[in-house]
Amino acid sequence: MYKVVIADDHCIVREGLHILLNSCGGYAVTGEATNGNEAISQSLALVPDLLLTDLKMPGTSIIEGAKTLKIRCPQMKIIILTAVDESEDIYRAFKAGIDGYLMKDTSPEVILSTIENVMKGASIFQSKENISDQPDSRRSSL
Repeated sequence: MYKVVIADDHCIVREGLHILLNSCGGYAVTGEATNGNEAISQSLALVPDLLLTDLKMPGTSIIEGAKTLKIRCPQMKIIILTAVDESEDIYRAFKAGIDGYLMKDTSPEVILSTIENVMKGASIFQSKENISDQPDSRRSSL
């Protein structure tokens, strides 16, 4: 079972992700955070297998925090789930060692399959331009 920390400044998003992960088994949400500082401190304290996080939250930038997390916990996977579709953010996330980048309007099935693939070692970066029902269009490398 994978341990997960969920970080988002919107309660409804955290609760929805919690329900989604619980629905499929294999994941245990061990922590939640409402800002970048909490996401980093929870991740360092709990050392989850996965940090599933929003991009734009109050506090420390998750992209900056990812650099520290990847140094201190290199096995931890980090997936950004965001409404922001800016190529500069995707590039910065990739350079910081983020393992996945998904849009919040992605279907629950694709979110789960992306998490599963990232946990197996894949890097998956998605922008609004490559969302579709075709598996190959969801995966792009920078």
